[in-house]
Amino acid sequence: MDNFRNWLLHIDATDPDTQRRGKILVSLSAGVVVVLLTVGLTLTLIQPTIGRLINLTLATLVFVVSFILGKKGLVTIGGYLLITLTTIGALSGEILNPTSPFNMFYLVPTILLASILLKPYQIWIVLGICLAGMFGISQLIPPEIRTGGHLNPALAHLTVLLFVSAFIAFIGAQSLASALTEANEARHRVEAANQQLAELNNSLEQRVAERTAALQHLSEEQQATLARLEESIAAQRHLQQTIASLSVPVIPVRDDSIVIPLVGAVTTELLAHFNNTALESIERYGARMLIIDLTGIALLDTQAAATIVQTATAARLLGTETTLVGIRPEVAQTLVSLGASFTGIRTAATLQAALFTQQRGGSRSAREAPGTI
Repeated sequence: MDNFRNWLLHIDATDPDTQRRGKILVSLSAGVVVVLLTVGLTLTLIQPTIGRLINLTLATLVFVVSFILGKKGLVTIGGYLLITLTTIGALSGEILNPTSPFNMFYLVPTILLASILLKPYQIWIVLGICLAGMFGISQLIPPEIRTGGHLNPALAHLTVLLFVSAFIAFIGAQSLASALTEANEARHRVEAANQQLAELNNSLEQRVAERTAALQHLSEEQQATLARLEESIAAQRHLQQTIASLSVPVIPVRDDSIVIPLVGAVTTELLAHFNNTALESIERYGARMLIIDLTGIALLDTQAAATIVQTATAARLLGTETTLVGIRPEVAQTLVSLGASFTGIRTAATLQAALFTQQRGGSRSAREAPGTI
């Protein structure tokens, strides 16, 4: 049903006013055709005559043509066709029955048809056609019939009625046309605004996409930079470990002896690395003697002395004796002033002396520290 209704009211036109008038013409023509084919045909069959059948056929044909014209968007032509038919019907009634002045009053529906099927200014054209036809038909009627049937007063009243009807129809049609024009302009403004909004949305989406791509690129660059930084940190850590290993080298001099020289500035990291390296090396080499060479140390503080004592104590627990060699005079003075205790740790002037003492089996030439240097 909806499909049929959509097809019925579909007008081949783009102008909104033409579409409106076309829908009216199509609906009116379709309704009249249905009435003619039902009620009109029934009444004609009750009292069939050739004239009635011809009139019914012609009327049906005219409304079918108007229906087709309306569907095609030729609303003005279809409207004039119906108005012509209505005008002929009203005027022919006066010719067939000239004694009745009321037949031509059916010209009023012609004005009404013009108000809904034609443009406002065309109402006055239809009014002119009606007046011309009315006075033309009146001239065909003999004077005695016009006078006896009060036709002239009726024509005067009909003229006033047609003018009033045309004026009212024009005002209504003009108001409707103005409202439709304003609505159409408003629709165009809304469509233009929607178009601008769509363009702005597209532009915004494009900018968002570009910004997202830029942020993605920046994120990738940051990730690459972070990866390079991590690699740099790892390399630096490895370098620090290498430097620490070089700062605390382990030198196995005999099967049971290792030498660990301390080189450079004594820092907390160096002392921690020295402690770990010494104990690990004792276990790895199975050393029974640990020689700590302090020749490369220019300054030794209390913390460094405490770390060396802790390392020697831990080495003793592993079965290893510790010997300090290469203590410089200024370092010795500093340790004495600090009161550093090296109890249980042997000392020797040089590495050679320490190794010689070990070879002789722990001779007294290698002095055992009495407790405090």
